[in-house]
Amino acid sequence: MPRIREDGDLMLQVREVSHSYGKRNWLDRSGARPPVLANISLVIEKGECLGLLGTSGAGKSTLGKIILGLEKPTEGQVLFQGQDMYRASKSAMKGLRRDLQVVFQDCYSAVNPLMTAAQIIGEPLDNYERLSATDQRRVVGELLEQVGLKPEDASKYPHQFSGGQLQRVNIARAIALKPKLIVLDESISSLDMVHQTQILSLLAELRASYGLSYLFITHDIRAAMTICDRIAVMDQGLLVYNGSGNEGIVQSEHPAVRQLVSSILPEHPSDRIPFG
Repeated sequence: MPRIREDGDLMLQVREVSHSYGKRNWLDRSGARPPVLANISLVIEKGECLGLLGTSGAGKSTLGKIILGLEKPTEGQVLFQGQDMYRASKSAMKGLRRDLQVVFQDCYSAVNPLMTAAQIIGEPLDNYERLSATDQRRVVGELLEQVGLKPEDASKYPHQFSGGQLQRVNIARAIALKPKLIVLDESISSLDMVHQTQILSLLAELRASYGLSYLFITHDIRAAMTICDRIAVMDQGLLVYNGSGNEGIVQSEHPAVRQLVSSILPEHPSDRIPFG
């Protein structure tokens, strides 16, 4: 029999979220802007990796901002660990932010170029922990090793790292507080294939070690099928697919899903998966 999911199993609940940016400017008489998101509902269980896919403009990055608490939705709720993120007190929100971290697409713009790796990784520790200088150096060194770098890399500046290495620094910062959920917003799309594979492997290892949950926002269906337990697909602000296993998404008849799947089809037509 299938397992009955309890609310206690849920790390994140997005309930009927809609969002729009209001009316157009006074020179544009074409009316209100269409909604960016319309009635989106999804969940992430504890320890689960949910892939959120869609082409540019589908609404996935806006949804990511709403989940991170950066942009209040026009309608609906976002519950993280059972708490409504937009009704929580300041003290409760501080605790939620500790458990909810993010890794962005552009690893260079996500850091201060004048800060060393030790300072970058140490930022969340400074905000939430009271470590001595000796303990902080030890923790930063351990985090660097956990993401495949060396403790001596702590003294390096962003320009001294490759893109893949600097993204590892960003990941080390994201796991510094042992969060419950990490939002990975196109976090491998700016890397070459070799570094993408390495980062995906690292994310899988960290997830197993820490019991992390991931929201993996991407347009890359190959990456999503590699790391995700379930995949949700957005199109023009709507959630058009939400399922587990790779077979279901391959068999979906929705045009937006088929477009994503077509990007991984073999080059020779005879080897392609028929869509019926």
